[in-house]
Amino acid sequence: MPQKVAILLTVYNRREKTLECLKACYEQIDGMKAGGEYVFRIYMVDDGSSDGTSEAVRDIFPQTEILRSNGGLFWNQGMRLAWERASEDNPDFYLWINDDTILKEGAIACLMETSTFLRHKAIVVGTAEDNKGELSYGGRSLSGRIVVPDPTLPVTCQTFNGNLVLVPHHVFRILGNLDEHYQHSFGDYDYGVRAEKNNIVRVVAPGVLCVCNRNPGIPRWKNRHYSLSERIASLRGPKGRPPKEQFLYDCRSRNVVFAIAHYVSICLQVLFPRRYSKDE
Repeated sequence: MPQKVAILLTVYNRREKTLECLKACYEQIDGMKAGGEYVFRIYMVDDGSSDGTSEAVRDIFPQTEILRSNGGLFWNQGMRLAWERASEDNPDFYLWINDDTILKEGAIACLMETSTFLRHKAIVVGTAEDNKGELSYGGRSLSGRIVVPDPTLPVTCQTFNGNLVLVPHHVFRILGNLDEHYQHSFGDYDYGVRAEKNNIVRVVAPGVLCVCNRNPGIPRWKNRHYSLSERIASLRGPKGRPPKEQFLYDCRSRNVVFAIAHYVSICLQVLFPRRYSKDE
């Protein structure tokens, strides 16, 4: 009996990127379906797009299940919704992918082979590079550095970015969904921290499996070209460093002393930001 793979993504106003991402996914899915070993279903949350993303996906990829929202979910909550819906179908695997992440040939097969090697009991992370060939996202060390993938063997990591991540059902039974306390950021890193606390192995799959450019620019909350009120608003916003979410993550990943010190450090960066150009 084929194993079921649920592919999860959440999107917002990146119509062309989303279509490019889905095109690469379905090309790999079609190539793997012939063997009869896997069946795939894509669950996409559209968090209030106004650029026709859902309509275009429905026309070009009608087999995609689309869940609509009003724009208040952002990444973590959008992925939670996709995961909650997918779990109703009881798949064997959940594959996270960002809609700006373009799979390289054989990426899904590599993730599945790595999971098989680890008896489907580990989280498997795919590494991304940018258009210049520099590593951009993937597994992370305790210090936050990207773990360089080995060409042929899986490599352990501490935590990970959520751009391309395979979670077997065995892991989902233990950890469940992404944490509800985060809105946009932190949920992926937090999932790695929770995995470590539950003795679940996290590995980086061999090779570079996808292309995704880094988010450009210096965050507004620490850019002195913006006013103090603008910096504070940016810090507290879903895409900034919401203090409660940052503190929760720091407590879980380190300890309360580190969380307090880090909070003070962030406040100082807001009050006395370094000199950046607006184009950085």
